[in-house]
This record gives sequence, structure tokens and C-alpha cells, in this order.
Amino acid sequence: MPIFRYTCRKCHAGFELLLPRWDAPAKCPACGSEELEKELNRFAAVTKSTVSCPAQSVCPSAGGCGCGGCCGHKH
Repeated sequence: MPIFRYTCRKCHAGFELLLPRWDAPAKCPACGSEELEKELNRFAAVTKSTVSCPAQSVCPSAGGCGCGGCCGHKH
């Protein structure tokens, strides 16, 4: 189930909800309003790579390459 971040347009409370699907109805836990603004929710995944990138210090995957070549380094 995805976690969605919302801001209530009525009371301006910010909160996250775990919902069964992207279009499931949601209510503000503070005031009960359904007038919500869905925001982008950022997440991070940290993995340990066994691949050594020759440009590891400048690789945008911060902490070692292992990004599958998205940084332009062909592994």
C-alpha cells in the first residue's frame, strides 16, 4: 500500500496516510475535512553495491555507484 502525504486546505494540517490505492478517499485526522491537497512524497532507498565506480566521489548515487548506469558510468 502506498503512503500519501496531504495538506488540509481547511485547517492546514500536514499528515501522511497509508491507503490501499491512489484514488482511495482520505480525510484530515485533525478536522475531518475531505478538502485535501495531495503532495509528492519523497523516499529514499539505500543499497549496498559491490560495483566500484571509478568516479565514486562524484557519482550522484551518494555512497557508491550501483545506480545501474543512470549516472552515465557504464558498469
